[in-house]
Amino acid sequence: MKIKIVTLQAWCNKNITPLAWQRIVIKVLPSLREKGFELEELENPDPNRYFDEEEFKLFSETLSSVYQITFPKEEIENI
Repeated sequence: MKIKIVTLQAWCNKNITPLAWQRIVIKVLPSLREKGFELEELENPDPNRYFDEEEFKLFSETLSSVYQITFPKEEIENI
């Protein structure tokens, strides 16, 4: 499974707050840096850049711990 980073960012901005994405990125940045991601590219993601399953799991865990919500399965299935 791969999911576009811009899709996750847009969902956070629309369904939580415009700062939600930044908050999540800052929290997972150390782990994502190990996978080759940098802050700048996460704050302004390329439309063709994806998270794989492992990165999406980090995003989901952080979303749950910070906001006590989960990314809807329907959104993943519609991608």
